[in-house]
Amino acid sequence: MTAKNNQHRAPLYKDRAFHENKWQMLEGDQSPVDVDRPILTFAEAIRLLELRANLPQCFGVSVEPGDDVEALAPYLDGIALIAISFPAFSDGRGFSSARLLKERYGYKGEIRAVGHFILDQMPFLERCGVDSFLITSDKVRAGLERGEWPEVTNYYQPTAHEGDAPIASRTWLRQRRS
Repeated sequence: MTAKNNQHRAPLYKDRAFHENKWQMLEGDQSPVDVDRPILTFAEAIRLLELRANLPQCFGVSVEPGDDVEALAPYLDGIALIAISFPAFSDGRGFSSARLLKERYGYKGEIRAVGHFILDQMPFLERCGVDSFLITSDKVRAGLERGEWPEVTNYYQPTAHEGDAPIASRTWLRQRRS
């Protein structure tokens, strides 16, 4: 069994509760129309979207740290899930991808963190727009099962998460022109 298949069995944490993961990464030459709730690789999704190929009504896209999420911008309305990979807890590029998708491109679907994030990062990921977490770490899972959720009382950064407000703003940040 491959690591990607193991992710299919990993618990999903969303809205402060565990859920069954109903999404599945495509492997090998699997067709997205043959799988219920498939997650396509970034390159394959771009290729099929540009070809206007027959895709299932509900599909997801996996984003690796080097992928440019701007390429997904014209197609975001048709993508139900974007799974952002974290190959190591010290790799912060997934934070930027989530924030760009939610704030700059207005993505309304689900953003999922997948990989090697730690419990202390989860509130910050949520503020960047991550909606759900695929839990592959026994330590993270154990902490969540004990009801742990790191409390961060003051944020200086703006948020993509509804209901939260920063105590300051980044006045130096470039603003999007309309």
